[in-house]
Amino acid sequence: MVGDWLEAEKGMEINNPKRMSGLRMLTALASIVIVIGGLKLAAGLLLPVILAFFLSVVSLPILRTLRGRGLPRLPAVLLTVIVDIGILSPVVMIGLNLATEFQDKFEHYNRGLSDRAEEFQGWVKEELDYELKVEPGEVMQGVETFVVGFLGGAAEFLKDFTFVLIIMIFFLTEAGGFTRKMGAIKLARGPDLARFSEAAKDIQKYLGIKTIISAITGILAGLLTWQLGLDFALLWGMVAFSFNYIPAIGSIIASIPPTLLALVDKTPGAACLVLLGFLAINMLLGNFIEPMLLGRKFGISVSMVILSVVFWGWLWGLIGMFLAVPLTMLLKVALDNSDEFRWLSVAMGKHDPIAGGGDPR
Repeated sequence: MVGDWLEAEKGMEINNPKRMSGLRMLTALASIVIVIGGLKLAAGLLLPVILAFFLSVVSLPILRTLRGRGLPRLPAVLLTVIVDIGILSPVVMIGLNLATEFQDKFEHYNRGLSDRAEEFQGWVKEELDYELKVEPGEVMQGVETFVVGFLGGAAEFLKDFTFVLIIMIFFLTEAGGFTRKMGAIKLARGPDLARFSEAAKDIQKYLGIKTIISAITGILAGLLTWQLGLDFALLWGMVAFSFNYIPAIGSIIASIPPTLLALVDKTPGAACLVLLGFLAINMLLGNFIEPMLLGRKFGISVSMVILSVVFWGWLWGLIGMFLAVPLTMLLKVALDNSDEFRWLSVAMGKHDPIAGGGDPR
């Protein structure tokens, strides 16, 4: 009887292809939900591996330079990792110390912001005859949450740093044979992973250029706040450098704490200068220099970039926001190689293939 029912269902699917397509789509969507849930639950294990992968991609030019000078692979890999430690460790430690010092002065800044808020409310009541309610405590609580989040992200990075370095060593050791391994997988009737190799090169270019632009952003932001006489100018430069990796909203978020600090310790005019300075730096570098260097080959629409920041931030927190664009680039390639979800890859792209954007694949 069960066999007759299965045969009947099979016959209905053959006679009704729309129903079969709908069932496949529902199954695929259910699978996506399960995968996303698994990624969120396994964040503690996956994040160090993903960080090691992206740090390895960024470090490949150093490894290739050392190998080009005749250094054997293992010493070249170890020297590359030592260079990474030499760059990252001091930056993270200085940032942690400065953020901790800033956090110790929260009470002072909270009182100053309360005084400014009372002055502003008094001016509005006197000039406009309007009762304005401002809660500066909530604003400073938001800034404190921001700095604590920054500290937490750095502390989490340091906690997993040894594990990340060990994985990096394995990734860099096998980097030279990655292309040959992909060819062997294809010969063994496995999936064609050539596009992932191209995506890795694109990610390497993206992260390299993003690091240069972020460094310039941090230097300019630090000089701006130092020139205006703000406390912790080095911290604001480091925050601007770090948050510039978050597309679209990172630089805006980084401008809020120094703007409020200028409002508390300086004048409203100084606060406006800080905010306008950060916006000018972001517009010059983010809207002109960076697109010119990156070009248009990455093929992700602006709206998809913003959505990717929201999605990966929800999934993996601050680290997910930092790596949103590289992760989305890899996801786009994976979808592009899928018959069921290639349409999602097309939807994520910035070009219209029908209007002349070329093959979406």
